Amino acid sequence: MDTGGIFTPVAWGAGQTALALLLCGLAQAEFARYQARRAVRPVDTPWVSTVAVWIMGAALTLPPAAVLAVAAVLHAHELFRGPPRQLGSALVSTFAATLASLVSSGDARTGVLAGLLYLAATDGPALLRGAWRLVAGAHPVVGRRGAAGDGVTLVALGVMLGLSMHFSPLAILFVLLPVSYLRRSAHGRALRHAAAHDPKTQLWNHAAWQTLSSAALASHRTRARSAVLMVDLDHFKRLNDTYGHRAGDDVLGSVAHVLQNTTRRNDIVARIGGEEFSILLPGVTEQEACQAAERIRDQIAALTVTTTNLHGHPTVINGITASIGVAATHRADTSVDDLLVNADRWLYQAKERGRNRVCGPLLAAAA
Repeated sequence: MDTGGIFTPVAWGAGQTALALLLCGLAQAEFARYQARRAVRPVDTPWVSTVAVWIMGAALTLPPAAVLAVAAVLHAHELFRGPPRQLGSALVSTFAATLASLVSSGDARTGVLAGLLYLAATDGPALLRGAWRLVAGAHPVVGRRGAAGDGVTLVALGVMLGLSMHFSPLAILFVLLPVSYLRRSAHGRALRHAAAHDPKTQLWNHAAWQTLSSAALASHRTRARSAVLMVDLDHFKRLNDTYGHRAGDDVLGSVAHVLQNTTRRNDIVARIGGEEFSILLPGVTEQEACQAAERIRDQIAALTVTTTNLHGHPTVINGITASIGVAATHRADTSVDDLLVNADRWLYQAKERGRNRVCGPLLAAAA
């Protein structure tokens, strides 16, 4: 298909196609808002922007002027009617869609290339960060599980829509179902996430940690090496009384970030209540567990948390410390509960010995 220049007048047929794509995109967005309003807990209904489907469909079937119009209208509607969104990302998406329309000539090869170009411009940095965290063995970014996959799926649906519309405009009807399913899938993920995660830190909650840790411990029976760390923030009640609960929540979030960044991807980190955290380290010796605990203690002690105090004034909190108990096993029949009880016992030893320290059998023997 001859795309022409960016300012080439849009033919009547192209105008009809652009209108159909716009109506579908706007209807999908409004239906999502309606579902969000009807939700019992609106936070459980995440916003999944589907504009990439209709924009890519336009990029592969319409001249650049029409693509620019479709992208501008859909993004403007999303900015005014959807949740808060950065204007910069909308401008990048509009520019990328226009560029993709110049690359595509209507065949499968250039269509896929246009889709990859649009994906690289809009989601490229996030995909690269996710790939780096995967290679580095780091935990996924909280709240981003499945989000990158949604972006790829939406662009792929858009490419499929654009290529199919060269044969029949009715192809647009067959994309409505998978797009709606993608929204429902995101809603289901959000519900499962809320059921298994602590709302303040987004770490695993106690029940999920017990289930996951039991399964992880069973999978390491052949090596029979695992450890549990119990981390408790020192004088946390005093901090809450001094600065307020909002500041306390900010401290908890910062500590959760430290725990995620100083543990491996397969380590299981949870907030089990109050200011207490538990971490399962599968496949480690007691010495390695003690070293990991010391790294965590050092990172927490180095924290500087910018927050607000009881009067709503900006304040900085530092000097945060934690006591950590370590329990390791070399037996195949040790349960998670056994490890948790032992780690809790060594945690109390750390408290009694002055706080801001790591305690465990290996360290006690060396003392």
